[in-house]
Amino acid sequence: MSNLNPHIFRAYDIRGHVGDQITDEACELIGKAFGSTVRGMYDMDHPRIVVGGDARTHTPGFIDAVIRGLVSTGCHVLNIGETPSPINYFTICDQGLDGGIQVTASHNPKDDNGIKLQVRDAVAHSGDDIQILRKRIDADDFLTGDGQVEEYDAVTPYSDHIATMFAGVGEGLTVGLDTGNGVAGPVYLDILEKIGCTVTGLYIEPDGTFPNHPADPSKAVTLKDLQESVKEHDLDIGLGFDGDGDRLGLVDEHGNIRSADEAILLLAQDHLSRHPGKPVVFTVSNSGALESEILKWGGRPVMCIVGHSYVEHTMTHEGALLGGEQSGHFFCGEDYYPYDDALVAALRILKIVSGAGKTLSEMCSEFPTVYQAQELRPHCDDDKKENVIAAAIENFQKNYPVETMDGGRVDFGDGAWAGIRQSNTSPCLSICLEARSPDKLDEITLLVMEEMSKYPEVSF
Repeated sequence: MSNLNPHIFRAYDIRGHVGDQITDEACELIGKAFGSTVRGMYDMDHPRIVVGGDARTHTPGFIDAVIRGLVSTGCHVLNIGETPSPINYFTICDQGLDGGIQVTASHNPKDDNGIKLQVRDAVAHSGDDIQILRKRIDADDFLTGDGQVEEYDAVTPYSDHIATMFAGVGEGLTVGLDTGNGVAGPVYLDILEKIGCTVTGLYIEPDGTFPNHPADPSKAVTLKDLQESVKEHDLDIGLGFDGDGDRLGLVDEHGNIRSADEAILLLAQDHLSRHPGKPVVFTVSNSGALESEILKWGGRPVMCIVGHSYVEHTMTHEGALLGGEQSGHFFCGEDYYPYDDALVAALRILKIVSGAGKTLSEMCSEFPTVYQAQELRPHCDDDKKENVIAAAIENFQKNYPVETMDGGRVDFGDGAWAGIRQSNTSPCLSICLEARSPDKLDEITLLVMEEMSKYPEVSF
């Protein structure tokens, strides 16, 4: 029986605080469990696994620990060092590997770290599979074997592929780039310049202490510097990325933040012009405008549980080539691989805007006007979240329809809704609010806050 904290094994990855939750021992055990699992999945003695990580100060040591675990089970490891998560996924697909491990806590604070797991075709090893992995560790159920390690340059093949795929797309475009001192800075800057963009960069140099702002473009406060840079330098667009380079935030030419919903709408309208009738996947936290517009453009809207791995799995089940979620994960599988790649999504949007002969704000102005509150993420201990959500749903169901696929999406009528669900990456709730008028948004915000105030376990 291991001493690992069970709460680090979350819905779609493994994540926790460094030192007491994420340790060298934990990473080595996870490497052993995953290596043993992949061997069993594919009936192989020496599966090939790629291992990389973000720029956090503790990531190199955890990479070494994961590799020790994998090698002890007989895996052959390609060590790609500190690289963005999409490059790890690309390497799995490009090299036909059996799996991958990325050491990263994504957008979380500097004192957190974690692990993302993929199997063949970069399919996320998540949900129940992560809980099975935890049980394997608790049972000390590991295979043994003689593995090996090779250093592998994963950046060059990825950069060459993306630069060729989007050759010339950036010609004439001025782009602001804020990577928040995350691992993606140098790679993404180089690719943007290769395709012809003139780039004004912010916080490009990787620094795992994140000295300027958190690397989380889903939060408005972290895009403030990018907004100012776009306005100051009169740029066409601003692109913000998170700590491991798989989340995208957008800023238009006026310095206004464009939502993930608008990004999905841009991608969906373009995609459905070539693939009418195809499904587009989004989550219960996304705007109601997605359903109406995707239908209008001849597509099939498909809603799923929040989480990039759930979007990915739903896309596979539905045969979709496009999906996305509110946090800034986008899956653009047309002429590419089906995993989430924030840079590919950004370059597709650059291509759409450039080809339309319109600005980003002009294109977004054609979509329905909705009013959204900034996502609220009040603290709630992991062992309290489920009960709080259940009680809130029960109360709202007395007066309103509630979709319970993932927490509760309360339908207040007239296009207004509130989503209340538990975060799968941190000890907090996620509360999303949307309406078709400011007054209605204020009204439903008051209703939700009154409900949440009933629970001492929840703190804003």
